Amino acid sequence: MSDNDNLSSFILVIGSVIIAGAVIGVFALIGQFHWTVITAAFAGAFVTVVNQLTLVIFVNRAFDKAVKARGTGELSEEQIKEFTDGSMKKMNNAVKLSYAIRLPILGITVLCVFIFKTVFNPIAFVAALVATHLLIMFSGLIQKKARKAKK
Repeated sequence: MSDNDNLSSFILVIGSVIIAGAVIGVFALIGQFHWTVITAAFAGAFVTVVNQLTLVIFVNRAFDKAVKARGTGELSEEQIKEFTDGSMKKMNNAVKLSYAIRLPILGITVLCVFIFKTVFNPIAFVAALVATHLLIMFSGLIQKKARKAKK
């Protein structure tokens, strides 16, 4: 993983812990605090972090394979276009495969939370899951704006 991926992962982990704490705090403020809120909030944040990091790993592996397949030496314009098109297809396929694997696992996890209500508060779990996902989306937007500002 690149330094940028490591920084993004660090921000994601710290942000998810803060979000889990915020979810717990909200439940305490509204008088609905229970130990199942703690387990659910941290489980929701954890599941989102693992889901995102799995996507990053799939994409990085596809990118590394593309770079390895390219080899060394100069390429003609036509070879560059052919290589780029082929690499993009492979990376898109990696993302699709990752999605096909991650989505059912996420669905099963959510189902398990609803089945094991004695251990996890489902509302706290979903709140942490959604809030952490929003953190990922907004951090991506902020990073895009920062890259554009550098240009």
